[in-house]
Amino acid sequence: MGMKRLLSISQDSSITSIVIGKFDGLHRAHRKLFSYLDGGGAIIVIHMAQENLTPGEMKQEFTSYPIFTIEFDAIKHLSGEDFFSLLLQNFPCLQKIIVGYDFRCGKNRSFGAEDIQRVFKGEVKIVPEIHYKGRAIHATDIRQLLMEGKIYEANELLGRAYLIEGKIIRGQGLGKKKLIPTINLDIHTFLLPKDGVYCSYTQIKDTLYSSITFIGKRVTTDHHFAVETHLLAPMILEEFYHLPDNASLFFSEAQLSSYARVHFLKYLRANRKFSSLKDLRKQINVDLLEAKVFHREHRSLFYNIWFAREY
Repeated sequence: MGMKRLLSISQDSSITSIVIGKFDGLHRAHRKLFSYLDGGGAIIVIHMAQENLTPGEMKQEFTSYPIFTIEFDAIKHLSGEDFFSLLLQNFPCLQKIIVGYDFRCGKNRSFGAEDIQRVFKGEVKIVPEIHYKGRAIHATDIRQLLMEGKIYEANELLGRAYLIEGKIIRGQGLGKKKLIPTINLDIHTFLLPKDGVYCSYTQIKDTLYSSITFIGKRVTTDHHFAVETHLLAPMILEEFYHLPDNASLFFSEAQLSSYARVHFLKYLRANRKFSSLKDLRKQINVDLLEAKVFHREHRSLFYNIWFAREY
């Protein structure tokens, strides 16, 4: 089930309740709003230019409710009354509208959540600010945490491991020859966490690998920016077989141009320049040991990711 453009549909009489918002990240607070939808529910996403936590079609993967998108630029000239008139035309059997406490729309953001009741005769559910462990949940705060390398805190607010997706591309080739083999990713639309080294899981097609991921300029070698991941072991099979802990060695060139997802679990260290490849290799060995210990001690994170469980 793919997302649909709101302006491309005429009418959908199957929709009886909607929730409206930007919903970048599909975090815990968003999912709380979704919980008020009924069996005929749908999600209306107002797409903003800065969306970068769950860009494009990725949102649909985190919910079974249909998603209808509309570009902010397409409605920014409308009054709040006109915007809701458009929604009621598209969903003639609408009985319930759900929004967050800070919902605003219309020209100059003049139309608030409390104004919906003036133009809609059905039920209006205004959901108060959602907190987790005493902290308010907002996408802007999650972005800031990611940029500070505070992965654990960001993941707690998301309710899942933050992930990025990109095309697998050919790297400089130095890792396989003199350091450790990695796969390189071409990332465009996602917010990248702070530069550095991370414990991660990497998913390629139907296999999830324990992994260690680097983001940043390769300041010791070619000074090019890179997102590269060293695969440790396939997680599904790891429970049943004795496998080598360097799965990158067996990564086939045939998989170039396919896509990989990296789930970030823990920030290990900052990016830094080393005086020689030998010193870099020593630090990589330290990083690998720490990553292997982390993966061994936190196997529950694998089940959360693989079976899409909330943290």
